[in-house]
Amino acid sequence: MSENQNQDQDQKKHFLTLHISHKGQQKTMHFRIRHAAAICAAAAVLVGGAAFSVGAYQKTKTDLQASEEQLLETERENRKLEQRAELLQNENNEYTENIDAIQNKTTELEQKMNEIETVKEDLYDQINNMNASDSSSAALTAVTTALDTANAATPTFTNIVSTSYNKASTLSAQLDKMHALMDETGVSFTAVADEVTYALACQNNIPSGWPVESRIVSTEFNPTADPSISDGRKHYGMDVSTKSQIIPIYATAAGTVTTATFHPEFGYYVVIDHYNGFTTLFAHCDELTVNVGDKIKIGDIVGTTGSTGMSSGIHLHYEIQLNGVYQNPRDYLGE
Repeated sequence: MSENQNQDQDQKKHFLTLHISHKGQQKTMHFRIRHAAAICAAAAVLVGGAAFSVGAYQKTKTDLQASEEQLLETERENRKLEQRAELLQNENNEYTENIDAIQNKTTELEQKMNEIETVKEDLYDQINNMNASDSSSAALTAVTTALDTANAATPTFTNIVSTSYNKASTLSAQLDKMHALMDETGVSFTAVADEVTYALACQNNIPSGWPVESRIVSTEFNPTADPSISDGRKHYGMDVSTKSQIIPIYATAAGTVTTATFHPEFGYYVVIDHYNGFTTLFAHCDELTVNVGDKIKIGDIVGTTGSTGMSSGIHLHYEIQLNGVYQNPRDYLGE
């Protein structure tokens, strides 16, 4: 076979022939059919892989965006839940404070009721210990009966449990019950106190009535300096004006004079001890008609009204103490 024929056969086996010139030299590259098939297969794999990668990327991107939106939505819901939780916490704190305040008020009401009952018992004991005269025996019997009736109505309170649920479910009914009983017992106590005051006043050593023949009160009893009472200053007695007239001052109970002297504040004043814890004081007198140690009967003249000491006009400053505790003289006027 000739050389030209061999070349033709070789060319037929080649799919592609490239002639490359480089630095004056000629080079020839032959690509056979199997080479082309391999290249096409590789290209197909490359293109398919690229398409798959692009599709996977797009899907992943879409999923990621959806996940981000879900995350944002979840965060918004979480913020709403946190705000709601904070609101509920504030409401719960306010609820707890209100419940505690109501419970404290309930405790105060119960303590007041107990104080009233204690006073009633003390009054009952005083009546039992009194040697009543025939003129006052009927009054004492009436007071004793009234006390017994009031004691029969004494409220019985249940302890308020400390759980939040039970607080909420029982406080309203408990307070209604306590207010009703407080009103009932208060009315009963007022009636009893009036009768007891009258019965005790029948005894000569209990202050009773007006100390002067005047009913003009210029300054009321005000031990707490309540601004709504008289001139709002602290005042432990009651000032009775006598319209600039000097008139007699009468003892309001039997006793013994323990003080009869001058004081820079009270001026000429008298103190009478009534033996049973009661003392009375009469101040700003023009003159005194008794001395220390004098035995006094109810209605005796102890002095005259004046304006001595720290006084701005003729009047009587009248004080009552019971076991060292200032009393409101109005409670003993017998009106």
